[in-house]
Amino acid sequence: MKTAAHKVSEQNESIQKRHSSLFSSPLKHYAWAALSVSIVTVIGEILTPYFDLINIVLLYLLPVLISAVRWGRGPSFLSSFMGVLTFNFFFVPPIFTFAVGNMQHLFVLVVFFLVALVTGTTATKLRNELEKTTEREIRTLTLYELSREIAAKADLEQVLKTFLDKVAETVNGTAIVLIQDPNNEVLYKMAATLDNAVFDEKEYAVARWVLEHGQPAGRELGIFEGARSLFFFPIKAEDKTIAVLGIRPNIENAALSPEKQQLIETFTNLVAVAIIRLQLAKEAEQAKWLAESEKLHRILLNSISHDFRTPLASITGAVTSLLSEGSVYTQETKNIFLHTIREEAHRMNRFIENLLDMVRLESGALKLNMKWCDIEDIIGVVLRETRDALQEHPLQIDIPPDPPSFMADFILIEHVMINLLENAVKYSLPGSSISISVHCRDRILFLTVADPGPPIPKTEHEHVFDKFYRLYSSKHASGTGLGLSICKGIIEAHGGSIWVDSSPEYGNRFTFSLPVSEELSEQKYAREGTDNVG
Repeated sequence: MKTAAHKVSEQNESIQKRHSSLFSSPLKHYAWAALSVSIVTVIGEILTPYFDLINIVLLYLLPVLISAVRWGRGPSFLSSFMGVLTFNFFFVPPIFTFAVGNMQHLFVLVVFFLVALVTGTTATKLRNELEKTTEREIRTLTLYELSREIAAKADLEQVLKTFLDKVAETVNGTAIVLIQDPNNEVLYKMAATLDNAVFDEKEYAVARWVLEHGQPAGRELGIFEGARSLFFFPIKAEDKTIAVLGIRPNIENAALSPEKQQLIETFTNLVAVAIIRLQLAKEAEQAKWLAESEKLHRILLNSISHDFRTPLASITGAVTSLLSEGSVYTQETKNIFLHTIREEAHRMNRFIENLLDMVRLESGALKLNMKWCDIEDIIGVVLRETRDALQEHPLQIDIPPDPPSFMADFILIEHVMINLLENAVKYSLPGSSISISVHCRDRILFLTVADPGPPIPKTEHEHVFDKFYRLYSSKHASGTGLGLSICKGIIEAHGGSIWVDSSPEYGNRFTFSLPVSEELSEQKYAREGTDNVG
């Protein structure tokens, strides 16, 4: 789509071309002025029987105005001078002579000449002002469009492409941006309107000179007067040249007008600001990433130093008591120590598994071992794994008869359920009931783990699945803060979703959904139908 500035520019160029084809030579301008005076003279001769001399002389202001508007000050002066002479020669008695027999006629001629000069001068000034206003309007529109377009770009390549297209359109040629490689101090092409844009050694040397000195170079700009029309402009930011703009007009031996030079320099200032803006945005993004990385690193270290040392201290204390000489512990007490060692070892194992799972999820190294799974089998394995943790909590299980099978990684879904149950135990009071419910709707399996713990505020729901995010709890629950984040990563890797809803009536309900394969369900139903027939 052509822009408004482009359309105005095309109209202006069209008018200029039309004018240049007809009136390109200054001599032609004077010839047209003389011809217009001759035409008015013929018209005056025709109208002589009907008009008096005052009306006839006013006709000669027409070629003066036309010459001033179309061809400038010189042709308008010629029209004024020729108008006085021809009027005197053809219409003022005695006619066909330049003599003036009446003082009134002489006064008319003098007044007409003065009026024609003033009118021609004024019209010429208005024409020049109009041209300057039009040119300023085009420049303003062009600059506005360029600034608007590059401000909307978030990529350096797109910014440079927009910038070069605008420059090439302005000079009717091609453009290129060169930048210095910081490693080997070689100028290389960063963007160009033509892929095969090449410079010879001398032109590259001039581009390097522009980069080092921060001054433009090219035909009529000094420094470089090569055989081809080529111009270089520095792209400067904060008094430092960050790149070089090369311009090659399509017309050989073409020169840039001062107005175009100024416009291109303004273009380079705009693109320099855009480049600096993108560099600052990139640095800000890197700084943010580094700050986030340092924060996660610090949280991870704190979590490991606290949560790993606690079970280790319990294990060390229990083992030390069992190995102490002259132990007076009864067999029941020794069993309690062994039980503690097993539980704390199991807890450490869960921490390590969660950390390894998170590393695999973050690195994309998590591979799903997809198999047909039965939710009853997974729940059975999970309950055996967590029987010690759940021993203080009554368990309610609600599974519909004949739940559908689904494709999943059995071990990973087991990890998800263990994390959800351990999370429910951490934030529930001893003796409170924990429930597991399963239902299927629209080929999607839903599993919910509910605990009667303090409801999670709704403002926290979107954060509970973040890494290292831990809710405040009066129980001082241990953990790395990775369990729910790992659950989310695993469930989403299976194409499902996980969420939490809370209420003072029922506490917290963590639910995940998994798609159920329609094919297996149909096969299962068909098999059962066959068995029933048999």
